[in-house]
Amino acid sequence: MRLGKVGQRLLAVSANIVVAFLILPILVVIPLSFTPGTVLNFPPDGLSLRWYQDFFGDERWINATWLSLRLGVAVAITSTALGLLAAIALTRYIKRGAFLVRGLLVAPLIVPPIVTAVAVFDIYVRVGLLRTFPGLVIAHTILALPFSVLLIESALRAVDFGPFEAALSLGATNRRAWRMVVLPGITPALMASAVFSFLISWDEVVLVVFIGGARSQTLPLRMFEFIETQIRPTLAAISSLIVYVIAAVLTVVYLRSRLSISSPDRT
Repeated sequence: MRLGKVGQRLLAVSANIVVAFLILPILVVIPLSFTPGTVLNFPPDGLSLRWYQDFFGDERWINATWLSLRLGVAVAITSTALGLLAAIALTRYIKRGAFLVRGLLVAPLIVPPIVTAVAVFDIYVRVGLLRTFPGLVIAHTILALPFSVLLIESALRAVDFGPFEAALSLGATNRRAWRMVVLPGITPALMASAVFSFLISWDEVVLVVFIGGARSQTLPLRMFEFIETQIRPTLAAISSLIVYVIAAVLTVVYLRSRLSISSPDRT
């Protein structure tokens, strides 16, 4: 019993160290974004919104951010929809060869992105999708689809299909039974799939370099090219803005989960 307590304490200490390792860079980047000077200096000599204004006042940064947001949302929707269809097929309809189909769907997880980028580039040159927004969506969906399939399939395998069969026996169509009975139970998996797909698309640079072109410069690619030529606190301001958005989203999700847990008590 004593060893168990020691193990729990070691686990807690290890978890705190990992959390501190992840948070400390954020605690450095945010103050740097308010520095008034042109050099990254920590702690900053003063406070200024100069570099936030530099970001919002530059059309190239805004266009790159807008492209990343549009691309991430499109990939999240496409990847989640295709992942749902593939997961339904794997759990309900494909009896033989499911292992092979699943392996093909998750293959992009083990293929290096540079290999995928070269292959996609060769195909796009032939079909005319190079340097197009639909081409970027398709390419990013290829990388995000494995996560959607694995998440949604895992959720579907935990679902009790008894109510689904009962709905069919009572006259509901197959599509209506899926929409009204099954999908509400796997909503967390669908949301997780959309979030993962968005983040994968947001963070992807290699595919954009190969197939995006000069007019399809996403925010990560713009930051990567910017840091090759100069280092200004604008990068710290952009990174801080991303942290603010993520913190706001997590706060909303947390408050919503708290409300959903406490609502039965009020009723």
